Amino acid sequence: MSERCPFCAVDESRVVFRDDLVFAIWDRYPVSDGHLLVITKRHFADWFEASEEEQRALLLALERGRQVILERHAADGFNVGVNVGTAAGQTIPHLHVHLIPRFAGDMPDPTGGVRYVIPSRANYLKSRPSGIDLLQAPSSQSLLVRGADDPLLPHVRACLDRAASADFAVAFILKSGVALVREHLRDLLNKGGRVRIVTGDYLDATDPDALIDLMDLGGNLQLRVFEAGDTSFHPKAYIFYDSDGQGTAFVGSSNLTWPALQGGVEWNYRILRADADRGFAEVAAAFEDLFVHPKTRPVDVDWIDAYRERRGPVSAQRVVEVIEESPEPPPAPHFIQQEALAALKATREAGNEAGLVVLATGLGKTWLAAFDSASEEFLQVLFVAHREEILAQAMQTFRRIRPRARLGLTTPAKRNRRTRTYCSPRSRHWVARIIWASLPASSSITSLWTNSIMQRPVHTAA
Repeated sequence: MSERCPFCAVDESRVVFRDDLVFAIWDRYPVSDGHLLVITKRHFADWFEASEEEQRALLLALERGRQVILERHAADGFNVGVNVGTAAGQTIPHLHVHLIPRFAGDMPDPTGGVRYVIPSRANYLKSRPSGIDLLQAPSSQSLLVRGADDPLLPHVRACLDRAASADFAVAFILKSGVALVREHLRDLLNKGGRVRIVTGDYLDATDPDALIDLMDLGGNLQLRVFEAGDTSFHPKAYIFYDSDGQGTAFVGSSNLTWPALQGGVEWNYRILRADADRGFAEVAAAFEDLFVHPKTRPVDVDWIDAYRERRGPVSAQRVVEVIEESPEPPPAPHFIQQEALAALKATREAGNEAGLVVLATGLGKTWLAAFDSASEEFLQVLFVAHREEILAQAMQTFRRIRPRARLGLTTPAKRNRRTRTYCSPRSRHWVARIIWASLPASSSITSLWTNSIMQRPVHTAA
């Protein structure tokens, strides 16, 4: 066991299942919904050091993990992967196997699958153009990030992981782009960092649901929009400030979308704060000017609602660089959840005002809470958990079921009075005091969910 290994000291609440040799957890930085890690209990580096018994246990756990995932998500396929060594991308020297659900349409062309570890060689069925190879990967020292073999996404993630603050200025944002950096942004915010993002409504290309996803992160995230009107709006810059006074900026062609960060040929020039030229300072000053520009205003739920109403579908003829993303449909309850939902409905119809649901780990209690409270009957929902990590996951679950709900996180230091779905730590009585103190006098809490308890309605606040 290594004291510094995150897999040797996993919080038991994160464990989906375990046996004598291996255990499984949900990946903290999921490639897709339901991304599962199967990990050996014994600490050693890679697959080739595992005993036959451990290898057999890993394979059996993958099958078990597949069943758990399919109970929660309607996956159309899976990628199974092991990274061996830093050259292959391994970052934690403790054997773990990735089980990644795949969904039809989750990327424009999935041909090649795991071959995308080297993107330009992934789709061997695609013909290659003759002439100059614009996709040739640059050296690691190059200041120009050109996409393909050298996409911008790993650079952005690495900079976020060591940053004390970050500023993004992008012409438009899609949900696919937010999903790629969400957990890295969350980590920065949880460390007390600041994130400022300016995007635009030019040609209505920005997805309002992507703005909601960013607002759900909470913390010191400041989101603003440049109301373009008749003005074209095309900035693309990512600026990172490190705690040691250094920093990195990327200025080029990548918006906050999957194709721009991961999937296409995009040129972005890297500017280092340590360099003697004025480039970094000029980029930083330009962002400050844009952030306080008279046409730039803060984004809130009211602005998003109004923007959504006037937006309509994005025209591919008007915005040739936008790939319109269809909203991912919410998953259907699996059979155990269906039985629980039917029992809860019958309990209410019988006149009962309280119900108790007990489910084993991995069977989807949070999804059950979201399914059960999705009815228009429940205008306000209180979800209670003892750890903020669970709450962050719960907010994503509720967002899938109620994409336009106003979600908020209330903690001892923060109270949100404008939300329709509440997430909060501490005990049930503590939460009730905070929520009743925070809500208008005319409000009522119509459903209270903990990790195993649902009450309707809440009559008293101790």
